[in-house]
Amino acid sequence: MVKKINRKASQDKILTVAYSIILGVFKKKISTRKTKTLRYSSLKSSDKAKCNDLVQNVLRFTIYLDPWINKNKKGRLRIELLCLVRLALIDILIRNVRQETVLKKYSDLADSNERTKYSKNQLRYLIHLAYLQLENKALTPIFFFEEKLRKILLKQYCLEKVEKVEKIFSKPPSIDLYFKKRVLSDNYLNQLKGSSVGLSHFRLSQNISLMETKGYLEGDWWVQSLAASLPIKMAPMTFKGKTVLDVCCAPGGKSFQLVDMGAILTSIDKSEKRLEIMRESLFRLNYDFDLINIDVFDYEPKKMFDIILLDPPCTATGTIGKNPDLQFLDPVEKLDELIKVQQKMLERCSHWLTDNGFLIYSVCSLLKEEGENQIEKFLRNNKMFSAVHSVEKYQLKKDGLEIQKDRGMRIMPFYEENIGGTEGFYFAYLQVKGSK
Repeated sequence: MVKKINRKASQDKILTVAYSIILGVFKKKISTRKTKTLRYSSLKSSDKAKCNDLVQNVLRFTIYLDPWINKNKKGRLRIELLCLVRLALIDILIRNVRQETVLKKYSDLADSNERTKYSKNQLRYLIHLAYLQLENKALTPIFFFEEKLRKILLKQYCLEKVEKVEKIFSKPPSIDLYFKKRVLSDNYLNQLKGSSVGLSHFRLSQNISLMETKGYLEGDWWVQSLAASLPIKMAPMTFKGKTVLDVCCAPGGKSFQLVDMGAILTSIDKSEKRLEIMRESLFRLNYDFDLINIDVFDYEPKKMFDIILLDPPCTATGTIGKNPDLQFLDPVEKLDELIKVQQKMLERCSHWLTDNGFLIYSVCSLLKEEGENQIEKFLRNNKMFSAVHSVEKYQLKKDGLEIQKDRGMRIMPFYEENIGGTEGFYFAYLQVKGSK
């Protein structure tokens, strides 16, 4: 009996925390990144993953759920009740929770809020109706982009590509590990739960604790998506023995890659909070390089660099699969401002390169304004640079990989679709036309 009571208390706590996070996104426009750490502090470690899964699924399928809710509701729904209904539908459609359990726990949660306690009948009606329609296979959740963002994407890509991205984003995001060269072996990988997904990368099975995964304490790997690693992996130049500057380096995946490949590295970022997290990884990985807390616009290098990696702030629309709250925070609202910042960063970094040096530009965005268009403009205004690529080196003619002469390379989320896809990225290699 005690175990049952404890389990119920734990489930109630998970639901309460998930509800507060969801309400923060839709009512206060607060990203989950800003609330999760605080909210999750009240949960047991084993319950944090369950709570995150519930939150992510609500955000992932909201655009699908809301038309159904609006069609079947009776009267007006307060935002507080609407978020409750969304949570309940995820329990029904994704988690397959029994009707009696859903009715009980959501009625109890509604009772605890002055803005929802008098609307329980509507809540119970929608829950009951969802179960009836579920039996007829009338409800099959799929991810859709928010209307404003979807219109922008449809102007830049064909309908087929947008729908393929939505299909990938319907799935739970993968957890990819990047392995140091010295530890990578078939024998090692066979001891892990998951599968290899390309050079140096391993994709974990779902619901695996990172700290309990082989190699965590030994510092054998770090978490980095397959797509995020490609700007370095596919580069046409070598990094061993080269002086490299990583601008906007946190949380550090690309910096760790560069060190693993033998670069003499300096990394800078203006966020001390993000750098603290990066330092923890640095210690675990037993890496050592110059890590500086400074804004790129305040940084005055004492030397020129062979290679500069610039990963500036962007809309991060390519990561909506793992950060589905982004599209409800209007990522394109600050697009014009972000484009200007990216341009200024490109211009500033361009003066710190040696003859024949390389500037690698990388953004986790699906928007061409931050990718192709940004580089086209930079090259028009900076004739001492030319765009290069490494098609011949890799011969990767795969669906989702778009190689554009003089405009860089784009990774769509359905790249490697057969293994679950990845994030969306754009990157370009710009070389100084120095003396040979």
